[in-house]
Amino acid sequence: MPDKQQFPIEIELSEPVRFGEDDVTKLSLRKPCGGDYRQINNAAPFLAQSLDLAAAMADLPAQVIDRLSPDDVEKVVKAVNPLLFWYR
Repeated sequence: MPDKQQFPIEIELSEPVRFGEDDVTKLSLRKPCGGDYRQINNAAPFLAQSLDLAAAMADLPAQVIDRLSPDDVEKVVKAVNPLLFWYR
């Protein structure tokens, strides 16, 4: 993630997309949180393992870890991955 990224990121669509009865003409992307990264299909199992381990080690529910900022998710993953022997 680029440093100093400003959120929301506004993207004007070149063509509207019909969603129900509405036409979506722009996207407003909020700052991602830890739980958003779980949605990435290829990374999800490995990332989820790292985040779950961090939650367990911190004695916190996964929902707390899921609300971390991208920078904090990166710190957590860097801290716990060396503890997962399959990442070595």
